[in-house]
Amino acid sequence: MIQETAPYSPLQNRVAERLNHTLVELARAIINTQQLPTFLCLHTVQHEAYLHNRAHTRALDNMTPLECWTGEKPNVSHLREFGAPIWILHQDLHKGHKYEPKLQQKIFVGFDNGSKSVKYYNAETRKILTSKNYCFLTLSDLSNMQPTEGIEIELSPDVLHEGESEGNTPQLDVHGSHEHDAEAKRKWHVDNQYDQSDNETRNLQK
Repeated sequence: MIQETAPYSPLQNRVAERLNHTLVELARAIINTQQLPTFLCLHTVQHEAYLHNRAHTRALDNMTPLECWTGEKPNVSHLREFGAPIWILHQDLHKGHKYEPKLQQKIFVGFDNGSKSVKYYNAETRKILTSKNYCFLTLSDLSNMQPTEGIEIELSPDVLHEGESEGNTPQLDVHGSHEHDAEAKRKWHVDNQYDQSDNETRNLQK
């Protein structure tokens, strides 16, 4: 049964007015925390009402309003935080470059129950759009990303291929590089002295 209230007397409708005040306060906190434009307040309130209808309340014996209305427990596995990053499939990919990214990061602003899709905010055009081709980056996806540091890589032994033989590739001795350079200089100096003495002997014979 619907009961009407007197004009400009919100105190007569205490429960509804208190709920409206709660939703507005939540919307204000979300917009300021996520640093979103204020014109998204309507979508913020709608999203908070969407969550409230799927939350337990003592007034309904710990049932959700949606469960009390439909008789079925709602599925909450799809719920996401308002303002969370969402990746949308680029619908006009055939019009752009062939190697452009297929997904574009947008801002999630709610669900669209009619078409079973999501509503997202495009900061470039400042418009609210709807798409069914989307994906979220969940915490489980981040936990599956293992760091590559500390992983031991086993190197396979050198195998001679066709047309190769041992000794084609010089081996570099890092620890004995200085001794190798000194030995090479000494040999060059001795060879140079030998060449000079040999030239002097030939000149004397002439």
